[in-house]
Amino acid sequence: MDYLAYFNKLIMPSISKIQRLSTPTLEQSLKHHDITLSEFRIVGLLIGEKSGYSQKMLAELLGISPPSLSVSIQGLERKGIIQRICDPTDQRIKRIRLSPQVDFSKISKLIIDLEENATRNISQHDLDITKRVLGQILQNISPTSANKE
Repeated sequence: MDYLAYFNKLIMPSISKIQRLSTPTLEQSLKHHDITLSEFRIVGLLIGEKSGYSQKMLAELLGISPPSLSVSIQGLERKGIIQRICDPTDQRIKRIRLSPQVDFSKISKLIIDLEENATRNISQHDLDITKRVLGQILQNISPTSANKE
C-alpha cells in the first residue's frame, strides 16, 4: 500500500497543513497589534464568555498546562485586555474574562482579510459546504461528543 498517497487523501492532514502554513502569517499580522498568537488564542476562547473561565479551564480548553498559560495571562492582564474576577460561588477561584472596554475591530478585520485571502476563488456554495463539514468534524471530535456515545 502507498501510505503517502493514502495519507494525502485524508482531510485531517490538510487541516493541519492549512494551520501550519497560515500560522506564520497570522503571527506576523498580530505583532502589529501588540498581541502574540498564544494571547490571541486565549482571547478567542474568551470572546462572548461573560462569566469567564478559571485558569485551569482555559488551560484545558487550549490543551496546555496552567503554568504555561500564566505568562500569556499576565501579558494580557498588563495590556488591559483581560481581567480577573471572583467566582460568584467560590471566592478562592479567579475567573478570567475580557475587559469590557477592549476593542477588537482591527484584529477582527485582520482575521477577515486573512480568511478572504485564503478562500479567494472558492465559491460561496463550496465555502458553505466546507463550514458545514468542518462543523460536523468538530462536533464529532469534541470531548463532549465522546460523552454522548
